Amino acid sequence: MHRVHHLRKCLEVKKRKESDKRIHRGFHLSIVFWSFMAEIEKNPKKMTNMFERLDERDLHNILNELPMKDAIRAGFLSRKWRNQWKYLANVVFKQSTGKEIESLTHFISLHRGNKIKKFHVEFKYRPNKEDQVNEWMSFAIKKEVEDLKLDFDMKGDNDPLYILPPFIFNCESLVSLSLKGCVLELPDYIYLPNLHTLSLTRMEIGSRNGRTIRKITSRAPLLERMSLVNCSRFRNFNIDASESPNLKELAIIETKVDLARSTGMDICAPSVEKLVFLYASPRREYHVKDVSNCLEFTFALSDQPHEYLWKEVGEELLSLRYHVVLLNLLPHFQHVRVLRICNWCVQSLYKAEVYDKTRSRVSLSCTNLEINTSFQRWELPGVTYMLKACSAIEDLCFVMAPKQSQPDDFEERIYWRNEAKSLVMAHLQNLKIMTFKLPGERYHSWKLWPLDLRTFFMGRENGVELLAALKHSSNNQLRVVLSTDKQHRRFLIRQ
Repeated sequence: MHRVHHLRKCLEVKKRKESDKRIHRGFHLSIVFWSFMAEIEKNPKKMTNMFERLDERDLHNILNELPMKDAIRAGFLSRKWRNQWKYLANVVFKQSTGKEIESLTHFISLHRGNKIKKFHVEFKYRPNKEDQVNEWMSFAIKKEVEDLKLDFDMKGDNDPLYILPPFIFNCESLVSLSLKGCVLELPDYIYLPNLHTLSLTRMEIGSRNGRTIRKITSRAPLLERMSLVNCSRFRNFNIDASESPNLKELAIIETKVDLARSTGMDICAPSVEKLVFLYASPRREYHVKDVSNCLEFTFALSDQPHEYLWKEVGEELLSLRYHVVLLNLLPHFQHVRVLRICNWCVQSLYKAEVYDKTRSRVSLSCTNLEINTSFQRWELPGVTYMLKACSAIEDLCFVMAPKQSQPDDFEERIYWRNEAKSLVMAHLQNLKIMTFKLPGERYHSWKLWPLDLRTFFMGRENGVELLAALKHSSNNQLRVVLSTDKQHRRFLIRQ
């Protein structure tokens, strides 16, 4: 637990320092801008002189904060500004018409700066543009780019993919690399000594994809964060980060229902402390080889219409496949301290709690559990299953999801009234805080006391039932938090 708090504190300090730098820079530029505006207001004829007097460093900072088109247009404001766009350090290009491609190529040919901090390109790739894209990549690498993002917007699976030039993987200045819609075939030698963040989206990774991921992560000694979105959808996906000692955050996201369900996935990430796993359509099998240092695990179904969960595949509901996947994965994360699970995953556990009594129950040692739920019929057995599995839980949070239609096949009120009381008395003895969150909703009677709980829960009667069952808790120091996006209220359950 101490380690989790220490990790969070370090991340908060880091974010605070970065925020302070941005605030300081913005405050400095604000002072410069408003001082000029005050002088211009006194004497409008001096406007040109004001721009001429602007310090070159401040000028470059201002232009780099503007959209690329506006930074170029700013050259009309003053003679001194006329050619400053040629020294832009942030190049962000997003195609809306075909003409912009030629404009970016022209911009690159005229650029005079020594260094590029950010180079982002987003457009629909076509094979006849390969030479131009290679020219852009060569330009960015020569200018020692730090933040490189290539987003080749694809609409269909038959769209041609851009083959990345090998020199990208030997760019020593890269700190952040984001790739979407490319073919990833690595050269024999790669070295990314300063890379901290890697994002791969809809990438067709080479046939030896296990070696590919291992090769990238092992040759990027400072890599801390990696996300893999819809990669290797039609072949087995081997995520091997066993030789990456500094990788702390890993996100695996699969949102497409058209991946080949006959494929499998292997995960080996021994140094990762925070793992996010979102998937839409289950593969045939998953193997978790090593996540021994994982402290925080988020598991969710992603990007699916609710009706899809109850779709019949063969002779079974697709949700039953999800419950098998979930129950096979959870034991590998029994050591984590923080666990988050979505309402669709909770629904998929319905069969495990109600019908599948032969399977041994998973035992988890997490102390912080967050469940996304609307406290509806088919979610209640899944909530029961998770609370029974987490006997050491101290901090329990329910994020209340919108209501959805569900199959009607058992009497929920009797079931839940008995289970809620049993859970409080037998399985939640270590609980210290229980939180109910209403994201995106506002409780209008907030300042009234006593609170109108039924109004707060927005008709989620089973949530009220669980809260009422807490009176049976032997812990007099148990605290309950009712929270919205704007405010929260905390009280002891004995109140």
